[in-house]
Amino acid sequence: MEKDFIIDQVSWHTHKDRNFEINQDLIYSYFKGIMTYLQIRGLATKPLIQDATVINDNTRISSGDLTEEGLLLMKKAYGKWVDGIMDKGKNPFDYKTLDNALNKIRNK
Repeated sequence: MEKDFIIDQVSWHTHKDRNFEINQDLIYSYFKGIMTYLQIRGLATKPLIQDATVINDNTRISSGDLTEEGLLLMKKAYGKWVDGIMDKGKNPFDYKTLDNALNKIRNK
């Protein structure tokens, strides 16, 4: 069995040195978005987020939090989805990119 590892963590983005200003609320929003998505699509091994969950710098997604399909989705589409939010201004709750990738995974 593979050792549990961190896939992504909020502080990796909020504390990263950049030559431009980043909207931390947008980072918190997309973490809430991906955690919600993984949970509602049955890709999480446990509850990741609830209405009262506060996203902060310690929020993370680990491999042990996800099913095999969830891990595969993160490998195939997470980066592209985040880029759409950060670079193109897409809504963090627009799941089209993730849905398309998940459909391809499930229909193989």
